[in-house]
Amino acid sequence: MLIDTILRQVPMPKMFLWNEVRNEHTHRQVIDGQQRISAILAFLRDEFALDEPYSGEFLGKKFSELPKEVKDSILLYKIDYNEATGFTEEEVREVYSRVNKYSMPLNRQELRRADFPGRFLELSTDLSLNEFLDASRVFTVGQRRRMGDVEFVSEILAGMLEGPQDKKGDLDYFYSRYAEWRPAEEAKVKEDFLAVIYDLEGIFAPEKLSLAKTRFRQKSDFYSLFLTIYEFRTAGDSLAGKDLEPLRGDLRILDTNIAPESEIDVLSEYAIKCVSQANS
Repeated sequence: MLIDTILRQVPMPKMFLWNEVRNEHTHRQVIDGQQRISAILAFLRDEFALDEPYSGEFLGKKFSELPKEVKDSILLYKIDYNEATGFTEEEVREVYSRVNKYSMPLNRQELRRADFPGRFLELSTDLSLNEFLDASRVFTVGQRRRMGDVEFVSEILAGMLEGPQDKKGDLDYFYSRYAEWRPAEEAKVKEDFLAVIYDLEGIFAPEKLSLAKTRFRQKSDFYSLFLTIYEFRTAGDSLAGKDLEPLRGDLRILDTNIAPESEIDVLSEYAIKCVSQANS
């Protein structure tokens, strides 16, 4: 039936390969797709015929017995794959175990790590380990295991670079665009990210108002508040030396009184008002 899929030119799920350099030569190992590759090669070697449950017009035929145009279509069939570069053997074993033992497909961020290695990924990974994010419980254990923390930080960085983005699919552009990043530009983005974290640490001081106990640990709310503070900082505003208690009071109101269906739009409006009051 795999060959039937190819005959019908129906796309099959992506394969996953590990690309490793050994002794100045490139070696590729199959993490997911070994059985499919073996079956395709066996058919091309006439090791089996198209028997049941196949029921098409080529029933009982081997590859060499097919019409030339059909053989050509098989040979021209495109197999998509993701290729992991820079993975350690331990990471490859984890991926193999997840895909083959537990039938857990790789999510988009895990695939993105293989498709777009580079500076954007490395910076996102580095910033996702920030202690304030961990203490504020912005990420669950499961999200950290499946790179959900790195993906979310990537979304924030994308928002800092080019404004709020609508879809996670847009992240592929940023991973590709900033795979090679000028050190000074990357350092500036990192500095700005940590500056916003510093402001959040001041606003959500544990003894005053714990972020982990508010709605702002939710990603949509945290994302909106983070980028709002970033915009004010970019405009030259600062929380230094300001009494933050009025701001905390407004955030407490926002934490309890906003209807869920309008939370994102109203959050942005209130966050701007709160930070503006603190700056004034």
